[in-house]
Amino acid sequence: MLEMDKLSIAKRRILHYTKCQMMTKAQQVFGDDEELGAAADWPTINKYFTCLNNTDEEHIVEQIHLSDMRILLLNGVQAAYRGLLVDGRINESAANILMQSVDGALDFGPLSDWIGLKANLHFPNYYKFLQTSWFPQKLVTYFTVKRLEFACNISAAFLRAHRIARQQLHSFMGDNEIALAIINESVKEEEEAKKFLEDARLTFPEVLHVVKTRQVGCSVLHHLFEYVQELETVGLLGKTELVHLNDAVQNDLKNLLRNLPLVKIPRAHDLISSNPLLGSLPSAVRKQIVGHTKEAMKLHGVPLYLEGSKPNGIWLISKGVVKWRNSKRKLSFNPTFANGSTLGLYEVLIGKPYICDIITYSVVHCFFIEAEKMLSALGTDHAVLWQESSIILSKLLIPQIFEKMSMQEARTFVAECSTMSTYIAGEAFQLTDNSIGLLLDGFLKTLGSLEPITAPAALLPSNGKQLSYLVETRARVMLFNS
Repeated sequence: MLEMDKLSIAKRRILHYTKCQMMTKAQQVFGDDEELGAAADWPTINKYFTCLNNTDEEHIVEQIHLSDMRILLLNGVQAAYRGLLVDGRINESAANILMQSVDGALDFGPLSDWIGLKANLHFPNYYKFLQTSWFPQKLVTYFTVKRLEFACNISAAFLRAHRIARQQLHSFMGDNEIALAIINESVKEEEEAKKFLEDARLTFPEVLHVVKTRQVGCSVLHHLFEYVQELETVGLLGKTELVHLNDAVQNDLKNLLRNLPLVKIPRAHDLISSNPLLGSLPSAVRKQIVGHTKEAMKLHGVPLYLEGSKPNGIWLISKGVVKWRNSKRKLSFNPTFANGSTLGLYEVLIGKPYICDIITYSVVHCFFIEAEKMLSALGTDHAVLWQESSIILSKLLIPQIFEKMSMQEARTFVAECSTMSTYIAGEAFQLTDNSIGLLLDGFLKTLGSLEPITAPAALLPSNGKQLSYLVETRARVMLFNS
């Protein structure tokens, strides 16, 4: 009637192993009847367990294949997704996507269900239309944040389901080598999802906070509902009290689902005002500049500006990460700039094309200030701007010192350990063995050399020797003392 003869060979192997586990459980339960006092007779009882005949565990375990373990784990992952849906941690739309990713991975070799989910971390093509000036910025921000929130839900559910499935597989199979190999595959499969959530935590913590609040709230209320049911089952609650508590919990759950917590991005004015550069300016100047800023939400992989293009303004990074790329400097590192960075300022000050590409490396919330508006608001006093521009240049040109510093650490180091000097043509200065320099503007030559040094350039000591520089044209130099 159950058509057991039609079971696949893989399912037969798992069925036989399950019977072995049932025998182990039966032996564990045997004798758990202390009220009767006398010990039970196992051989007599075992005669009634015909369902556990022919259970040679060692022989059966040897027959289990790697693919059997993958199917078991993926089945456990799907079951975990169903549990997350019931708990309220994910909605039906997310559950369908997660379930389909497992269906698509059942017929492959190594675990690959994450491949079916990666597309949900990226923004669909139609989001590019939101970047046009036709749409209000608040609308762009809303849809971008909602998409990021959905991606965080998918990643968190994937990690939780795999963790639950691994625990169940280990409990079922024990320290079996094949099971441990699949568990290791599962752990490796999690790497990208973990990185995505970590990036989201660093760039948009508000989104992750709301996702966690919503998931935990639904899960707690669901477990309270189950707890009340258990109390009624064991006779600790009567029917009247059960109905009362069930209604109270269900009302709270409905209220949570109707009024889900929303992501609250700080006001644009507050984000701009908190920028380190603008915060260091006089209030009147800052107010004037803030009035000319343009808010923008950029998707991953979008260029803010490209090497060689005209410096029409500066970018203030409020949230997110950008990457630097230059065609001429083949360096071994790949620097990133995060919250609080001021980009394009150096090129605006010297009036030359941008020296590198700046590409978004995550979803980026930023502000743009036109070059003319910025410079006119400050008048002729650009000392603060030169100091701020040197922070980005230092991380690009002197990575051996600045690469591992956070923006705040680099900003503090520049403020406390640097001096800015302006030299005229014909002057000379020395670079001691315990200092480094940054040529911000102009041309220099090392004494004894005919090759000019063009700004921007790092001025580094040579094998502990003092170097002397001759100024070819008016030059602006920042010196750092270690």
